[in-house]
Amino acid sequence: MKTFILGICLIWILSPLPVHAEINSLSQAINESGRLRMLSQRLAKAYLLKAMDIQPKKVHQQFIESQQIFEKNLAELKIFSQSINNSIALKLAIEVIENQWHSYRKLLIKPTKQINAGEVLALSDRTLTACEDLVVLLEQSAQRQSARWVNLSGRQRMLSQRIAKFYSAISLSGNLELYDQGLQQAVNEFDDALQALIHSPDNTHFLNHKLKKVATQWNFSKQGFKSLNKGESTPLVIFMTTETILNQMNDITALYEAIDNKRKHSGTG
Repeated sequence: MKTFILGICLIWILSPLPVHAEINSLSQAINESGRLRMLSQRLAKAYLLKAMDIQPKKVHQQFIESQQIFEKNLAELKIFSQSINNSIALKLAIEVIENQWHSYRKLLIKPTKQINAGEVLALSDRTLTACEDLVVLLEQSAQRQSARWVNLSGRQRMLSQRIAKFYSAISLSGNLELYDQGLQQAVNEFDDALQALIHSPDNTHFLNHKLKKVATQWNFSKQGFKSLNKGESTPLVIFMTTETILNQMNDITALYEAIDNKRKHSGTG
């Protein structure tokens, strides 16, 4: 077990969030708008971990980096949306995200001692909802079944961070009852979506291999969630394992993006 966790740590340390070029396709826009969902939860998780002083240097780096990527992606999506047929709906959706992000960012710059976990979770959820609406609009614009897999796999990235967020909130507050429902719902959603992805007819052999690795890591991570019911909390371990899942799902989402792009050019899907 120690060797396994050490391996996770090494992957985690060597795997920063990717930096992306200008958005130039609908498939990429679905991927990158989905990344906004993930970042909304990642920022809340990092803020709560900062309050617990867990891996302070790494968490602070993640916190700053996530804000920068969120703003960069949002600006690029705003430019790209002007080239889409339903650009008015997309424009309105982006404006909602901008408004939510403004409030969320104002809260996140406050010292951790000045606010409680509930405030952070509430604004992270509002930002998430706004981002989710944008992803759905972009998927609908694609009108391809293959675009669904880009959305669904990208959403798994968000759920990995949402799970870590709720787990951190429980660890920080000591209140299992308050946040356990949200944690369990996110776990169940991840389970269901993983099964859907595993059975996707669009999967290549390589995608199946990658999804199998996620399933193995996921089964390990769920053991940590169960320990909360015994009064045990291991936020650092959950932090590391969900980071590994995030990185794996990021690779998988990129693979589905490539498949969707190919379907677009071939006129199928």
